[in-house]
Formats: sequence, structure tokens, C-alpha cells
Amino acid sequence: MIRSVALGAVGEFAASHHGAFTRSQAAAHELHRGAIAHLKERGVLAEPVPNVLVIIGAPATWEQRLYVANLAGSSPSLSIGASAGRLQHVDGFVDDPRLVVAKRRGATVRLDDVTVMQTLASYEPRDIVQIGPIACTGLARTVCDIYAMYGREMGERALDDFQRRGASLRWLEQTARRVQNIKGRGLTAMIDEIEARKCGGEVRGSWFEKLVELCLRSRHIPGLERQYSIRNAAGRFVARVDLAVPLVRLGIEAHSREFHVGPRREAIDQRRDNEAALLGWELTYIGYGDATMTPKQVCHYIERLVQRRATDLGIALPRAS
Repeated sequence: MIRSVALGAVGEFAASHHGAFTRSQAAAHELHRGAIAHLKERGVLAEPVPNVLVIIGAPATWEQRLYVANLAGSSPSLSIGASAGRLQHVDGFVDDPRLVVAKRRGATVRLDDVTVMQTLASYEPRDIVQIGPIACTGLARTVCDIYAMYGREMGERALDDFQRRGASLRWLEQTARRVQNIKGRGLTAMIDEIEARKCGGEVRGSWFEKLVELCLRSRHIPGLERQYSIRNAAGRFVARVDLAVPLVRLGIEAHSREFHVGPRREAIDQRRDNEAALLGWELTYIGYGDATMTPKQVCHYIERLVQRRATDLGIALPRAS
């Protein structure tokens, strides 16, 4: 109570700004230099970087540290890369601890855990959104930056997430081409990937499916398809599986605790598996640990299962080339 009364209107402002504010923001709310010095002496305020104040006792969250990094220095800044990915809840970045900000050329931030990219001039107003009090890149620009900054694997994972949200691939492609033209970044592979996706095909349900898919790159597993829909003779939808070898009616599920554990989810899976079985399909599950720790064994298991299914069904598999 004493602190909120002492801080007055700026305390209310800080409550919606992760407990942080600048000296100029304080002055705009009638909290001036002398009062700030008094509150610092009393242990109400701290000043982690020059001109940025934090209310002691406010939750010391990752968002607070990022907001302080954005406020630090004499120039405005923008959360980008891993930080924008976390703010946007992009797959692969939801718990990323990194603090990455873009500032104008020559600007620095005296915070040990902050990465400062002097690239602010390359971001246009259409690239920027506000998430709470924090300015960061919008979803399309965030995915482009992730692809350019962290490599193809993380970029493809972010692209999967973007597509699962139903966001426009055309928007992403236009953003990627514009960024490539302005900055000369190596986004050619990303643009090629977007072009391929625009031609059709189902996006993966999760990145875990990608890991399983990589395990199953084998000439002895013919016709592997992603997000395959199993239908009955009348064309009615029965089930969708993460991966399938339709030739031998084999469905492969990336079995994660997030999507396949719990009484309700297990009941749905069992019902689906039973309906698929009535159509002659066999479904098998691959766990995360198997896919990441023993990928060769996973591949060998599926190869043998494909062969056994072909034998049971009396199907001649294509000759491996």
C-alpha cells in the first residue's frame, strides 16, 4: 500500500508495463527526479540500466527483463528473433530464455544477457506489432528472422507453426522476398519451401512428426505420406494419421504425451484405431524418446512392419532402388 501511494499514477502505469518504466514516463506521471531518488533510497525502485526504473517486488519475469532491454538506451528498440518468437508463441520458442532486441546502428545496452542487433533500420512499420507494452516483429517477419538467424531446421519448424495457424503463405512469401531484397539475407531456401507448400500438401501436426518422418527415410518404406486421411469405401472420413504407407494400409502416429495421454484422448484414439482396423488398417505408435535416441531402430522396425503387412495382404512391394 505504501509503495502504490508513493508511486501514484506511475505505479498504475507500471502495473500494466511489467513493473518497469523510464524516467521520462515517470515525469509524465508527475514523478520527478527528487522523488525517484527518495524511492530508490527506500528500496521501492531499482534502476537496472540508466533511465529505466523497476518496482522492487514486481514479478521478475522474462517479459520484464525484455521490456527493460527494449527501454534501455537513447533509441527505441524492437524485440526480434527468439524473443519475438516467444512473444508470438512460435513452436520451438515458447520457453526460449534469450533476450534479443534490434536497435539503431551504434546503440548498445549494458545488460549482460541481452543480444543487441544493430538492425532497427531494416524493419518497416508493417513489420511491427505491439504485444502488451512490448514492440516486436509481427508473425511473418518473425518467421523470416528465425529462418535467417537460427537456420533451416528451426525456420522450418516456425514455418510449420505459421501454416498450422492458417496464416497466409502469400503474406509470408512477400515478406521473405522483401527482407531478402533489403538485407540480402539467405532466404532463398525459405522462399523455395513456401513455393512448394503453396502447391498443396498437408502441414505437419507438430514438429515431433518431422522427427519421426526423418527416421523413416528409407527406400524400403515406399509411398510414405504425411497427415493421411483414412476413408471407407463410400469416401466417409474415418481417421487422420500423422504418417501412412497407404500401399500396405499402415498408419504411423507420433505418440506424444501432450496429444495422446489422458482418459478422453485415449478413448478417442482407441475408437479411431478400432474403426481403422475394420477397414484393414494397422496403426502403430512411435514415442519421442525412440525417435530422438534410436532413430535407426525405429526405421528398421517400420521397414519390417511394412514387409510383414505386404506379406499378410499378398502385396508385392516396389523393388527398392
